[in-house]
Amino acid sequence: MTDTEKIVLKIKEHILKLYTDGYSTRQNMIRGLKNGIDHFVGRKDGIETIKDEILTTCLTEFDKQTKFFDKVGHLKMADTIKSDFIKFVNQLNLNELSEINSISFERRLSNEESTALENVLKEKFDFGSWKDENYYWVPLSKTKYKLPRIYFEEDLFKFEKLQKIIDIVQSISGERIYLLTEEKINYEVETSSLNFDWIESAYCNFHSSWIIYISHEGTITFAGAEIIAEVENEFTEILIHKNPWD
Repeated sequence: MTDTEKIVLKIKEHILKLYTDGYSTRQNMIRGLKNGIDHFVGRKDGIETIKDEILTTCLTEFDKQTKFFDKVGHLKMADTIKSDFIKFVNQLNLNELSEINSISFERRLSNEESTALENVLKEKFDFGSWKDENYYWVPLSKTKYKLPRIYFEEDLFKFEKLQKIIDIVQSISGERIYLLTEEKINYEVETSSLNFDWIESAYCNFHSSWIIYISHEGTITFAGAEIIAEVENEFTEILIHKNPWD
């Protein structure tokens, strides 16, 4: 692990702890810091400037996240979080970072990467990434996508069935995939972190040959020949429940 990676992971660990220890309003604010640090996950070089870059990016995202707070108490809270974060980053000492806890890989895609990915998904699946006139996707919205897709009620994929989906995705696409969110912040994540608890999100592989869409109405849609074949082969007992809204 490079010194730059140590700095990034230690700061992300700190932000995640702040988030976990906070309540809803505080968590909402700290999400801005997380949106910033996730840009740097996977970064290996640039130790000379990394702390300054992190501060600039994280504080910019923090200001975006907190710009609608106007109550005196909230403003004081935001100022405290910001000043404490600046102090933490500035005081980080590489000599004290011998032990770095493992954190699940979650890298925020750049704007260019996100745009390219969303364009491909639009072309292949007519998936609008919560931007076009349909906003949602199958089965909540009609699309121009006519190739096979299957969807189920979310509660059919709890516990061991979710793990089987993860196993399927790992077998066909490896250890990293993309996660797209309704917040229009997209990530490269570990396949093992795949879950169906998100409100309006989607997963796809690096080649965009399949997509899994999770809706706020409790449905899960699979599209792409390879993943459909694997799902239908693995879950023969629930196929009678597929496409319940058709």
